[in-house]
Amino acid sequence: MHRCQICSSVQLSVVLDLGPQPLCNRFKTDPNEHEFYHPLILGQCQNCGLIQLPNPVPPEEIIPRVEWLKYNEPEGHLDDLTEILCNLAGLPEKPVACGITYKDDSLLKRLKGKKFDKTFRIDPKIDLGITKQGIASETIIPMLTKETVKGLVEKYGQADLIVARHILEHAPDTQKFLESIKQLLKPGGYIVFEVPDCSLQLRTCDYTMLWEEHMLYFVPDTLKNSFNYTPFKLFQYKKYRYSVENSLVAIVRQTNDDSDQIDSNISVSKQLSVGQNYANNFSKNKTIVQQYIKNYKESTGRISVFGAGHLSSMYINLMEIKDYIDFIVDDDPNKQSIYMPGSSLPVKGSDSLINEGIKLCLLSLGPDSEEKVLKNNINFVENGGVFSSIFPQKDNSINLMKA
Repeated sequence: MHRCQICSSVQLSVVLDLGPQPLCNRFKTDPNEHEFYHPLILGQCQNCGLIQLPNPVPPEEIIPRVEWLKYNEPEGHLDDLTEILCNLAGLPEKPVACGITYKDDSLLKRLKGKKFDKTFRIDPKIDLGITKQGIASETIIPMLTKETVKGLVEKYGQADLIVARHILEHAPDTQKFLESIKQLLKPGGYIVFEVPDCSLQLRTCDYTMLWEEHMLYFVPDTLKNSFNYTPFKLFQYKKYRYSVENSLVAIVRQTNDDSDQIDSNISVSKQLSVGQNYANNFSKNKTIVQQYIKNYKESTGRISVFGAGHLSSMYINLMEIKDYIDFIVDDDPNKQSIYMPGSSLPVKGSDSLINEGIKLCLLSLGPDSEEKVLKNNINFVENGGVFSSIFPQKDNSINLMKA
């Protein structure tokens, strides 16, 4: 029996069981070294419609073993969001803003340059005793207990605004996380949550959406509806559009005043249909991808994947295509001479595309990175190489090649 992380209902049904999978952050220095596997199970609450992982990886395992991992979130909307936050009703003359992880730094900097008199961000080492560098949500969340938050309040005081960018979807015990950070907030204060929008991935059956570090998979309706089950009320909501994954922003407040609260009622049946369709199409999509990659390798030549990140790792392992991929391409010096989780595929520099005779290179990159890779590797295309995206929604998707 599984319980929903948001509404606490026991009507959390398993819609897709993908079996034991390696952790995407567990890079290897030896292709034969032992790996930790954990069941990747996708569930959907039949009461509130939220898609989620009902079986989180244990906190001690999810912590990255390397210190150079860092995830960049979209920031093109932060100037607009800054203006909204600086004009929230009821803020004092000199408000204080608090951030939780390094992902909040860029917004805190903007706020400091505007209305906010003071900003601070939790220091993992000094405030929580975390010695690892470059850590984020998966390491910090378990350390935000009532005791540690009490210490933060004694040190910094309470904030008028808490910035929580791209952390809510990582919280394995969501209600406990919300209760903990609530202590950091002054009465009547605000929290701004930002999460990725999974609408496009769900609609196009993009299985790179899945990641053991993301517990919750929000779409606009389920994000807005989620706060009906929390101590907070939703007062502002905004969707910022990006080419692959939109950013959803929810500004919430703990108050008894319902006058400005946003109506967040949703059609649960609609959400259940979307989740079921996503789950039902997995096996068919996997078979098509496997067959296409196998045929291409046999008929045309060598295949690589550009990008040694969690997207390519999840794609290769879920589609079970490691036997048809020759190596992974990534020019990050930290990733040179390492091996990918699960597949044990080696990571090499982009010069290997031509030097090792690659015919098809699958792209697992964000829009900005993909544009740079295409520009920097014109010689590969001029030599007959083909770039194709693993994402079904892209114009250069391998799905279109299969068609």
